[in-house]
Amino acid sequence: MKRNAVNELIEWKEQKCPVPFLLAGTKGVGKTYLAIEFALAYYPQYLYVNFELNAVAEQFFCDKILSGLSVSETIAQYFGLDETILSELIVILDEVSFCPPLFKSLAHCGSFPIIAISGLLPPPKMLEHFHVCRLFPLRFDEFLCAVGNDWYVDIIQGHFLASKPVPDIVHQELLALFEEYLVVGGMPAAVNEYISSKSVYNVGEVHCMIKNRMRAVMDAVYDEKETGKAVQIMEVLPEQLKRENKKFRFNLIRKGVTYALYRDSLLALERSGMILRLNKQEKDTHFKLYLPDVGMLSSAFAGEETDEIRKALLENYVMQTLLAGENYRLSFWESKAQAKVDFILEKDGYETPVELRLSKGGRGKSIASYRAAKNCREETLYYCFGFENFYSTSVSRQIPYYAVFCLE
Repeated sequence: MKRNAVNELIEWKEQKCPVPFLLAGTKGVGKTYLAIEFALAYYPQYLYVNFELNAVAEQFFCDKILSGLSVSETIAQYFGLDETILSELIVILDEVSFCPPLFKSLAHCGSFPIIAISGLLPPPKMLEHFHVCRLFPLRFDEFLCAVGNDWYVDIIQGHFLASKPVPDIVHQELLALFEEYLVVGGMPAAVNEYISSKSVYNVGEVHCMIKNRMRAVMDAVYDEKETGKAVQIMEVLPEQLKRENKKFRFNLIRKGVTYALYRDSLLALERSGMILRLNKQEKDTHFKLYLPDVGMLSSAFAGEETDEIRKALLENYVMQTLLAGENYRLSFWESKAQAKVDFILEKDGYETPVELRLSKGGRGKSIASYRAAKNCREETLYYCFGFENFYSTSVSRQIPYYAVFCLE
């Protein structure tokens, strides 16, 4: 499966790999596959070790690093190579969070090409010493390429740039594929199942296996207490998203539970990519939580269909798509009178409100409330994401859901 992130790896290689490349993302998003495919395509040889699956390697690296050996010396000893050879190949260190001494030492190692793969993001100070790439599930454009419909991507991008409707027959085909994507999602294993079976019937089982693998990482990295609280959050998340008010409420776990009690567990889930968090503007103690993949959320609803579930799926899809683009600071907005704007896209000091529509039309009352509260100029643009074709007015731009990936 072709991933957009390969372009970032190529750019890193062309810069002569000044720092290690950190490929981060939750379980099942395809980090290892991407790293190995890149290594095969651009290097004569690669070395690979997985610290989650290889306890002997984990112990060897921990002991050597703690005894004072450098990263290059340790790698050379482990593989039985001369240290000078390392500059001629690439080293892939998988699940480095399972070997903390090595992970910390990597921050000061940039003498040869290293791809470090981790299901957990390290603390912000460590990130400064890596070329960081967060890998997310396949976006809709990547999904189209995976299922053999890559020609649609150029059509979508061209009509997005021109803000002109695509031919109706193509529009209907894309909407049908988008509906499939909402069920399958972008986890590579689920997409592979969809391709091989030519149906969506078994993808729920794949999603369940991915969820269990995520849980295993939590069990291995965090203590039992924090893991237990993290699991509680994950279990009530779909139930929360069924509600009209989708802000996360801790009293769904049990009465009397507070944000402070679960703050560290939330941070752990965010670092592991197991949840996506959307804060309310100017108030980060009020937030919505989503799963990393819309297909996994669809499976969690087990076939239930209501307007609120439909809205939750669309919100989850937009959230993961815009996060993968990494071009906007995202939040949502509410007025005291309960007017709600689903997403605020902030970039270069400008804010663009976004309205998500379940059906055609809509009067945008909440957008009007937002514009009044923010004293927006009359020409200030806002986006409508919906199932209608591309069109624009003097102040709004209708973007089909299947084209959200174009907002870069």
